[in-house]
Parts: sequence; C-alpha cells; structure tokens
Amino acid sequence: MTDKFEYSDVLDHRYECFTGNYTEGYEIGLHWHYFMEILLMIKGEMEMQIGNSTITAKAGEVIVLLPSVMHSLKIVSENAQYYGIKFKPGNQYEQQTGKGMKWTELALFKMAVTEKKVRAHFPVSMVRKTNIRYMMNLAMEEMQTQDSGYISTISAAVHIILTDIIRIWQKEGLSLESLETKVTGGLSVEALPAYIDENISEELRVEELAKICNLSYSGFSKKFITMFGRPCRKYIELIRVRKVARLLKDTSDDLNTISQETGFSDTSHMIRCFKKEYGVTPKKYRDKE
Repeated sequence: MTDKFEYSDVLDHRYECFTGNYTEGYEIGLHWHYFMEILLMIKGEMEMQIGNSTITAKAGEVIVLLPSVMHSLKIVSENAQYYGIKFKPGNQYEQQTGKGMKWTELALFKMAVTEKKVRAHFPVSMVRKTNIRYMMNLAMEEMQTQDSGYISTISAAVHIILTDIIRIWQKEGLSLESLETKVTGGLSVEALPAYIDENISEELRVEELAKICNLSYSGFSKKFITMFGRPCRKYIELIRVRKVARLLKDTSDDLNTISQETGFSDTSHMIRCFKKEYGVTPKKYRDKE
C-alpha cells in the first residue's frame, strides 16, 4: 500500500479546484490520499475502481472519494472532461468535539474513521435533484477569477455540496445518531497526514502521535513505515521542507519567519534539511524561482 499513497502539497488553501480535457486511454493508477475529492463529469466517460467496486462515470454524474479510499480512473471515451475539488475537511481532534467544523464535515470524518460503507457514485437522476452541479460550477468560477473573498465562497459551496451528499446517504439508511456511539477517541494512522499538515507549525513528537493513535511507540512506528514508506520523523521533515519551498516561491517572507511557520526549531536546522532535500540553500532556491 505504501507506493500507492499520494501526498499532495499543492493545496495552497484549504480547497483546490481543477479541470482538464482528457483523451481516451488517459489513466491514473490505484492510489489513495489523505484529503477528500469530489469529481463532476462534464462530458465523456471514465471507468473508476473505488475500493472493491468498478463503476463507469458519465456526463452529469458525481464521484465522492473519502480520505484513504483506494481508487483509480481511466478515460474510456474519445474525449472527456471533469471538474474536481480537493480539500482537507479538518483535523480529527475537531472531529472529537465538533468545534470549528460544520456538521457535514464532522459526519464525513466519522464515516471515514469507522469505514462506513456509503455511496461514492451519484447518477444524473440523483444529482439533478441537488445543488451539486451548480455549486461545483460556482467553485470552479471562483477559483479561476479569484475575486475578493473567493475562498469563503468556495468553502460555502463545498458545504452545500456535502450537505446534499449526506442527505442522499441518510435517505439510503445512514444514521448520524448511530455513528455517535461508534466513533472512539484517537486518530487512525491513515488520518495522520491530514493532522500533520494542519499542525505543521507546531512541535510534533512521534511519541505523542503514537499516543493519539492509541498505539505503542514501536507498534506505531512499524505501521507508519508500512503505510507511508518512511519513518514518521522523516515524513514530518519532508512535509516541512516542501512547505518551505512553497513559501519561498509564493511569499517574500524572510527565512526566520518561514522556519517558524513550518515548525523548524531554528533557521539553521531548516536550511540544513532543505539543502539535503533540494540540493541548494533556500536562498538559492528562491533566486532560481
């Protein structure tokens, strides 16, 4: 499973909206990621494997991919286009109390943690009765124009989409009340990338992360390496230097500020780690960009 995990550090904001035109035969192999993804087919068809199921998504249909769900896709028509939204619904600590989260996000994360079986493929007949298509188009337009307040508008659109999705799940038998008794304290190891990403500016100790996951240090370390291909400490360092690279490119912040924002103990440590990963110092990397 390790080589199929996708870490994405392109979520400059909480939301990323994307689109593209694809020709027959284009495919993305089996993989999974810690963020959530919603797809709307605009034209054409694509085959998708989602968990153990295979579906064909057609124009006007919606696909919902919860965090840590294995999936792949292949375009099977001459031309195809789909819209997509990627986002991090919030960290698992917020899930415990509901503080800072909308009830839709709270429910989604509870379902992800409990591996609740819910519909991922929404046919046109279902989508037509919701606001999903309109809100997906609105989110795409807002991301393209990036007018004042566009992130807030995208956030509102996503919450409306999630509300419509959960209402469909409820009609098909999902009970949010029953989930309340099934979710126990602590994080799953699969959910840690989202937690680490949300808290990267803080001190993240492997011992504490193991406790959060209700695992012994040795058990946690073995499971983390199995899932993500590297020790937890090295994973955290990788995420930090990737965020440093993004801040160097997208901001004019000085190195001291960037080191604080990315959780490094000091600027010298950040420079050493960055050079080891990118082969150049942060200053040279910024000059090159």
